[in-house]
Amino acid sequence: MASYLHLLFLSLLSWHSLSSEPLSDEQQGITKTAANLAGCQQQLAQSRLQTYAGHYILPYQFELLSWNIYKAQIDGLLNDLNTLNESADIVLLQEAIKDSTLTNLKPYWRFAKGYKSGNVQSGVMTLSRWPATVHCTLTHVEPWLRSPKATNIVEYALPNQQLLLSVNLHAINFTLGISDLKQQLDDAADIMRHHTGPIIFAGDLNTWSDERQQLVTQTLKNLGLHEAIYLDDKRTKAFGLALDQVWVRGVKIETTVVPELESSDHNPIIATLTIEQEAR
Repeated sequence: MASYLHLLFLSLLSWHSLSSEPLSDEQQGITKTAANLAGCQQQLAQSRLQTYAGHYILPYQFELLSWNIYKAQIDGLLNDLNTLNESADIVLLQEAIKDSTLTNLKPYWRFAKGYKSGNVQSGVMTLSRWPATVHCTLTHVEPWLRSPKATNIVEYALPNQQLLLSVNLHAINFTLGISDLKQQLDDAADIMRHHTGPIIFAGDLNTWSDERQQLVTQTLKNLGLHEAIYLDDKRTKAFGLALDQVWVRGVKIETTVVPELESSDHNPIIATLTIEQEAR
């Protein structure tokens, strides 16, 4: 929490030093984003025409772990992650690092590049006990920091030729308005809009203002998703608002747990999920 507020404060201080000239479409990442979105839609469409063997098929109930692991910088992170990973079937990490200590957690993993510092490549990572049918990435740019923010799109096969769409998103953070965040969410929403089966949407959504939370809520509710409920809500908050969220469609949330851990600046979310009867 403290590090989050500190970084936000530094970014606000740096605002006046930024150029006031508008950026070109290419500099804003719009051209690249559109290409990524179109390419992702094409990959998904092609995959949905395929029939997948039995070892691809997920069960109707599984456990989800979603966690911003703060680039594994704090002592104890790997121990805590290994413990949580034992029972988790699908793991959605934000601020993950592309390192064998993480990729070895599960038999299958997909990585979407985000910020890179020196030789350390961070991003969002989706791991699972089952192979994905398809994977693609949407990339956007933090307007002030000029660093990438990634969205990891993964589909899994379900019984009866259905597909589960998983969207693992680390939201754009340091902006005064919400237009850049809206573009990131709209691109993810476009992917979800073309998916007819169950959906999991989760990650560090950086919903630290009422305006940002309202945008997330409206976007996802318009797609028929609903948010997980927490009886003992220990999710990490900024300005009183939870940053990490899990939303679903066609999926019943049986249980949610938010352990309090000191090995990251975010607490993880653990949810037991069941594909709903009408989605089977």
